[in-house]
Amino acid sequence: MAKEPMLDTEGKALEVGAMYCCVSQRNGYTDFGRLVRYCGKDVESGRELFADADTWEECSIYGEGLAPQLCPAVDPTTQGWPKLAA
Repeated sequence: MAKEPMLDTEGKALEVGAMYCCVSQRNGYTDFGRLVRYCGKDVESGRELFADADTWEECSIYGEGLAPQLCPAVDPTTQGWPKLAA
């Protein structure tokens, strides 16, 4: 059974290389957190992989969603990441 793609806060599937901001709702306001880039899925585990937007080191995401950022997508393979499933 195929797993549904992960969606951003606009309801769109995540784009490999695109930048997102982790967001949470707290006490009536929106908390904007870490900036990350989506690197795809691990082929073996199917786990979604993210990199810090500045360092490209693997990182975790937190919050209730990922807000897309208005900037060009960057191919993760140009930053040392292996080719992953989209």
